Amino acid sequence: MKKSRVLLLAFVVMALGLTACSGNGGGNKQLKEVRLGLMPYYDYAPWALAEKMGFFEEEGIKLISRMFPVEGNVAPALVNGSIDMGGFSDTPSITLASQFGNLRMISFLNIFKGFAIMANKDGGFKTYEELLQETNDPKQAAIEAGKQLEGKSIVTTSGAAFYMVLEQALLNAGLTMKDVKLIDMEPDVGVSAFISGTGDFYLGGLPQREKLQSEGYSALISGEEIGPGAVMLAGLATTKKYADANPDTIKSMQKVWFKTMDYMKSNPDDAYAYLAEWSNLQNGGTSTGEDVKTFIESYVIFAKSPEEAQSLFYDEGSSTNWEKRYEYLVKYHEESGEIKKDSVKLDELIMAESVFEQFKK
Repeated sequence: MKKSRVLLLAFVVMALGLTACSGNGGGNKQLKEVRLGLMPYYDYAPWALAEKMGFFEEEGIKLISRMFPVEGNVAPALVNGSIDMGGFSDTPSITLASQFGNLRMISFLNIFKGFAIMANKDGGFKTYEELLQETNDPKQAAIEAGKQLEGKSIVTTSGAAFYMVLEQALLNAGLTMKDVKLIDMEPDVGVSAFISGTGDFYLGGLPQREKLQSEGYSALISGEEIGPGAVMLAGLATTKKYADANPDTIKSMQKVWFKTMDYMKSNPDDAYAYLAEWSNLQNGGTSTGEDVKTFIESYVIFAKSPEEAQSLFYDEGSSTNWEKRYEYLVKYHEESGEIKKDSVKLDELIMAESVFEQFKK
């Protein structure tokens, strides 16, 4: 009897030990909490889909997401430690790196080419397409489109990529930011004000462009018609401290991204329907899944696999190679006086390529 009790006690102790190792009585592994800052744009919408589908938990992450209007709000939250990672794009990473030296880009995951300067319906402005028909010269059409901005008021958002887009459109026409009146508002507030009659032009993100186009507003000029300043690489940013301490978590985030891309490829109708629901919740729109699919396929290039990420961002011959893009951005912002010469060191700011190489192993 005594021997039986000893064996039973040993069995109970062993069972308790196994339960403790599993993390809890349900057998779930311990999850790493990640506080992720997102913005209400399609570039970052797949992260919301991943959260809905449980892909973070599958990779050992307990996600706590928080919305921000633009990168200018994300950067201080990263540096003060209120979030761990955040959606980020190339131009703001340059302009904000000079203010926040601890900022690090840890991934590039998509390319956005959907910037558009939207024109007031009652302004009598000619669009780039109309000017192209008249001139039959893409460069001259961009110049003539830009000239129409002189002396006009433009609703947009500081601390984001929008300023460089506007600067590029003005530069085409030999103008500067001093030649226009800027009305600084957060994107959703700004688009509502624009619809209500504030400003001659509006420049925001893709959801705002979609909303305006659905209400009959036209793009004065957009995307690659404006020039290289109107195309953007986007991904995730964090701080050097967090990146150095959490390489496995960052690797897991990349796994989540590509798992989400696989899901979108296999289940496009369900995926885009959810992205529409998410976007409408952020900006009060009424987009359908088909609307979102059309806009994303037209204006956003997602890296759908590690192979595509390699081809888009890291191959030397790619037109969207991160290093070429950032060298252009640094030169542009130094020459414009936006940042001081040599104030941004790319070998410190950009960790994305080394992170990606570790991910592939």
